[in-house]
Amino acid sequence: VEQPVQIHQDVDSKSKRWHFQSYNLTISNIWSPFLVKAATFEDINGVSTAEVQLHLDKLDKKWLDIYPSLDYMIISTGKWFLKAAVYHENDVIVGCHLCPGKNLIELGFEYAYKKTLHYVMDFIKTSKHKGLIFFRTSTPDHFKNGEWHNGGTCPKTIPAKEGEVKIKDLNRILRNIELEEFEKASAKVANNEVNLKLLDFTNLLLSRPDGHPGPYRQFQPYSKNKTAVVQNDCLHWCIPGPIDFWNDVIMEIVVNG
Repeated sequence: VEQPVQIHQDVDSKSKRWHFQSYNLTISNIWSPFLVKAATFEDINGVSTAEVQLHLDKLDKKWLDIYPSLDYMIISTGKWFLKAAVYHENDVIVGCHLCPGKNLIELGFEYAYKKTLHYVMDFIKTSKHKGLIFFRTSTPDHFKNGEWHNGGTCPKTIPAKEGEVKIKDLNRILRNIELEEFEKASAKVANNEVNLKLLDFTNLLLSRPDGHPGPYRQFQPYSKNKTAVVQNDCLHWCIPGPIDFWNDVIMEIVVNG
């Protein structure tokens, strides 16, 4: 495997780009958790000091500017929309999610997610982009006895048996919105010669509670204290396991269509 050359990094070290010289291959990781313009106020552990300011009708330029040059693209979003947020449209505040005391209409995260995905899909289906675009549905978490911020853990070390794990209501709502907006777009992209594919791993990943970083979100979390209380990551995925399967599926579609 060739060692790539890093050719870009943003000020927060979240968006990066690498170039494999002998293959003339460039890979970009673009940090745009909402896909639309957003101002966030939180630390590296996800602790917020204010509501997200979310502009539902303005695509995020971080991905928008590079989009025409991409031969292959995987986009995804989801759980960030569950955060407390104030919603803007046409530069006017129209409502919010989880913002008591602000005298704003509680629209709920479903409103914002539907609006955002509809706007993103509408842009893609009319973009005349000639590359291959994947839309990946949000993936389930496996927190037990709490959530990420209040002691939730995922101690499983083997895959779950069929039917053992049920999808959580929030994950189901997100996925339903994603599938609905994708179906609306997919009915029209073919006429515009846009190659848009769906990657829906939700049900498969329900059976992999063992595939998360768990307490190893940080390097050697117990090196100084074997009984330390650490934050578990039961949302993201680590190699080997589920990510390898994702890569296999994506490569199969890329190579064989």
